[in-house]
Amino acid sequence: MLFKWLLGRWLKRQTGLVGTGLSMPAVSSPPRGAATPPGVKPKFTPKQWAIPPALAGFQRREVFDLPVDQVVALKQRVAHLPRPPQDIEQLLSEAFLQGANAEQLAEAILKHPHLAARLLALVNSPFYGLARPVSDVPSAIVYLGLDTVRAVAVQCLLEDALRPTDPDLALLFDRWWRASSLASQWVLKLGKHVGVTDPGGLVTLAVLSFVGHMAALTLRDPKDTLRDSTLDFLDRTRAEQDDLGLCAGELGCLMMAEWNMPASIVEQVRSIDRILVMPPRDLSPEQGLRIALTYYGARAAERFASGQWDRLEQAVPGELEGAEFFHLQTHFMLQPRLAKLAADVQQPPLQQALADLIARTRA
Repeated sequence: MLFKWLLGRWLKRQTGLVGTGLSMPAVSSPPRGAATPPGVKPKFTPKQWAIPPALAGFQRREVFDLPVDQVVALKQRVAHLPRPPQDIEQLLSEAFLQGANAEQLAEAILKHPHLAARLLALVNSPFYGLARPVSDVPSAIVYLGLDTVRAVAVQCLLEDALRPTDPDLALLFDRWWRASSLASQWVLKLGKHVGVTDPGGLVTLAVLSFVGHMAALTLRDPKDTLRDSTLDFLDRTRAEQDDLGLCAGELGCLMMAEWNMPASIVEQVRSIDRILVMPPRDLSPEQGLRIALTYYGARAAERFASGQWDRLEQAVPGELEGAEFFHLQTHFMLQPRLAKLAADVQQPPLQQALADLIARTRA
């Protein structure tokens, strides 16, 4: 089948990606007549394997599973963390973001001078290579686009609230921050590619899915945090849950609920990390696609940011390895648009676009 042919060619030939530190598979064009006919869904069988014993024996707890007194105790602990500004909800509001023009959005951003400075620094960075510098926020918004501005805005406001004071944890926090940045752009690129509704909404979900991971740095003993930082996602989730009562992802949902974020956003964020332990349930095909893309983007971004991955072929959907990808591979990857994505990611145009995103994060 076409996918296996592409994969065989890809494994035989590799070339370096200049300036990214990644290697990109060089994929030759398929022989004439081998392309999938128009209107025919690509045939694709994701890598299958038996559920890993460590995953089969793990029960991920949610806040609803805890006794009331334990929930109260956790709420008291997170209450000591600084809260993001109250107007963060405006920057999360789809109605506001879609209805606001550049001047109105600039007005909201200028309430936070450091956020305005971050946007201007980004648009004037070497990555964009502008001939003349951009000196005002409305112009930066027009150039960067609404979705990138949304990601940067939410990230910056969360950073102010969640950055730990312990200098030993600064590097770990920066790693999570880079991962959230890469994840937001990764899901935006792939969301547009597969045609999800409101791909910009995935940007917000991707960034918010890291809230608990950033907060756990402060809530856990620094020695435990540093020790567990090299664990894979499943083992780290287990360690966090044993220590705090909830894993970091679920802890983030508890915090966002305490911040009075919209319940619909909190529940969507909760659904992302559920993919670790369960296949899609009670999700429409579109919902399943959105959640799967966001989970995939978050886990891929985390691995690139931590240095666990340094080659794009390690991130090819359908060939992912590790317990954290079991349900993503064996259930979500059967979705036709994700099956097509598995083939498209191995083509040079999309590969280069993803490599550029990684390069931007590392710059």
